[in-house]
Amino acid sequence: MPVSPTTSRAIDGQQIVEAAIAHATAEGLNSLTLRDLAQAVGKSTTVIVNLFGAKSGLIQAVGEEALRRDAAFHDRFFQAVAGLPVERDNLLALIQHYLNLRAGPDAGFVRIWEGLSLDAEVGPERRDLMVRWDAMRREAWRDHLAADDRLVEFAGPLVAWLTMEQFYAGALSGRSDYALIVAEGLGGLVDHAFGRPDGPATATLWRRENLVLPKAPAEGLEPESMRRKLLDIAADQMLAGGVTAVTNRSVSVVAGTSTSTIAYHWPDMRRFVLDAVWHSVFRDMPRYLAGQRPEGDPAAADLDSWARIMAPTVSIQPEVEGFYVRYARLIASACIEARRDPSLQDLVMLLRGPEGGGTYYNSAGVWPAEFDLTRLAATRFALWIKGAALTARATGADITATDLQAAALRLVTRRA
Repeated sequence: MPVSPTTSRAIDGQQIVEAAIAHATAEGLNSLTLRDLAQAVGKSTTVIVNLFGAKSGLIQAVGEEALRRDAAFHDRFFQAVAGLPVERDNLLALIQHYLNLRAGPDAGFVRIWEGLSLDAEVGPERRDLMVRWDAMRREAWRDHLAADDRLVEFAGPLVAWLTMEQFYAGALSGRSDYALIVAEGLGGLVDHAFGRPDGPATATLWRRENLVLPKAPAEGLEPESMRRKLLDIAADQMLAGGVTAVTNRSVSVVAGTSTSTIAYHWPDMRRFVLDAVWHSVFRDMPRYLAGQRPEGDPAAADLDSWARIMAPTVSIQPEVEGFYVRYARLIASACIEARRDPSLQDLVMLLRGPEGGGTYYNSAGVWPAEFDLTRLAATRFALWIKGAALTARATGADITATDLQAAALRLVTRRA
């Protein structure tokens, strides 16, 4: 029986979408080109354009298919444990398994979600897709947790926490030091959900004691110096487009200098990129994370004043994009690259190891004294706010002062 033109187009479209997902899984969504895709499926670029329009149409179709596969993943995942009592150890093992599966090599649909979460070009269709994706994950976890009244409202914070930790897990799975601190942090997260007190942060503090953070790359440099100029340009490009946005040429063109200038100041391009990563962190860090106390009496800090301090750090408006939005995007892009380039794993571990340290060690005058901001609580809040910031940017939904306060109340214990 002959195949109708409509059926043929559907088959071609599905073949192209599947090839695009496979390519993006292996090489990253940003590297996907119509020419490479056409060669992979044995079609012309004209066929792809006729089916999907511009590249943005293809990416939208890829996203829709990836969302369909992710929804099916959640159905299978939770159906396999239907009726399982939602108890501490069960939930701990379930979340760890979920994290491992989504960070694994077979979860190509998750790699699409990661790429779309970091995409700088977000139009109405894309935002609608990401809104539906976020709602699907929240609903799946909420349905599972609904068996225990204490856990129903924990689905939102959990999904945001998983959003950020998933990037780290994809880059660092297999490392013993990462396995220790993520297990400790996850245990604290689940204990807190059940109303249990935080235990000692043994692994996290061990990691801190053995951690050697680099000094600020721009320390001692004159603002007008060429070295500082190159670092600033690279940091701006990274924060806007991720680690891969920085090339010798991209920086040199903006600096108005030759491509040999970076080689004059740094031994190689990799060292320059690593310095630029740290420069972006040190340069844009909020005052309260850098140990510079807000004005006023620390004892007077309350939840409202805390929310006012935190609100600018999660702004998703392009002209005033917040620190956590930019920082989370930078970390996530570094994690994606570390999946393909293991030499970047040490950099990613340097970023993950002290998560929440700035919040914990510089909390005086920022966090209200009524909160018991333990080391584990600081870590889970730090991962939540980065995951929430990434989601907010992708969906276009601002994180309000009310959202911040609700997260603080759910993730950090108030003193009696």
